[in-house]
Amino acid sequence: MTEVRTILIWSIAASLLGGCVTDGPKTGPKRPQPSNAVPTQFVPSIGSFEDTNANGYPDSATISIYVFSDSYPEASILVPGTLSFRLTTRDGKVLREWAFDEARTAGLVRRGPVGPGYVLRLSLLDQGGTDVLTENRGDLVVMFRSRDGATLTSLPETVRIGKPGRPGG
Repeated sequence: MTEVRTILIWSIAASLLGGCVTDGPKTGPKRPQPSNAVPTQFVPSIGSFEDTNANGYPDSATISIYVFSDSYPEASILVPGTLSFRLTTRDGKVLREWAFDEARTAGLVRRGPVGPGYVLRLSLLDQGGTDVLTENRGDLVVMFRSRDGATLTSLPETVRIGKPGRPGG
């Protein structure tokens, strides 16, 4: 009796597995990126600044940037260009600037969920900088400039910097 029962269970399981089919949409772009795609918008995603040197001051953040073209809505695009960043106080005083030339920007390319993008880590400590700031907030602006001259500039995004709990900014 147990042999019949085992055969019956395996038969039912096999018939159920045979009915499983995946008919979901295919992922990825339907066509390749056009060679003349012009950047028309971008989406910078700025992570929280973290204290990487354990001195109590946030100093580094990971940033992902995806560039898009109206002529290619299927996915983000990859075009040669430069990236720059400006961190200012609310009254416009520049706290820090970063510039990535075309070669360095090309080295930041990663495959992301919406296509190619740029992923990098910004640090206030770069090039002898400091994270010991009197302000506890700053406005970060991201700019992408393509080799062909198209320039995209983000709205300022407020980020937490300086010693937590310290008045200022």
